[in-house]
Amino acid sequence: MVDPSSAQYARENLLYIRKTLEAAGQITAVPGKCLVGAGIFAIAGAVLNGFVTGAPWDAGPHQQLALAAWGIVLGLSLAIVSCGIYRKSLQTCAPIQLPLLRKLLWSLCPALFVGGLLTALAAQSGSLGWLPVIWLGCYGAAVTNGGQVSVAPVRYMGLCFLLAAAGAAVSPREAGLAWIALGFGWLHILFGAFIARRHNG
Repeated sequence: MVDPSSAQYARENLLYIRKTLEAAGQITAVPGKCLVGAGIFAIAGAVLNGFVTGAPWDAGPHQQLALAAWGIVLGLSLAIVSCGIYRKSLQTCAPIQLPLLRKLLWSLCPALFVGGLLTALAAQSGSLGWLPVIWLGCYGAAVTNGGQVSVAPVRYMGLCFLLAAAGAAVSPREAGLAWIALGFGWLHILFGAFIARRHNG
């Protein structure tokens, strides 16, 4: 007859092994605080567009400056999030292994490449009004796919970006900047704060 305490101990060991194997196949060093920072940068970009340059798809003398503002937001956000991932991986003693990094890049890059391609085509054809849908949709697809090798809130954030893209697609052109601020700004802030609280920063 099996000792119940031994059976319970075996189940706990199996559960621990399972969680360890799952964690080994995930990037857990998602920097929630840095996502909040990226959201703040995005809101600053939207405010700059709204009160100074106009939206990138608005005809006016500052159209190129409006686009450049989002290029700066992208660069700053990539820098702060990349630095945050590196620092958090060191703090949590969970270095990102090369096979896992390769898997993450394969998950993210196709949708981001399509986003860049569609942005260039929209700019060339003068159809910049579709930028909110392109940016939110392609980024949401990339994050949802990349979330398969990360913590669960990342996947849900990606799905919310896809919903925001759908909202932008059926909204008037004038609402595009609000959808971008909601997606890249507030979604990053809300999910970043949740990740920082539940996943150790």
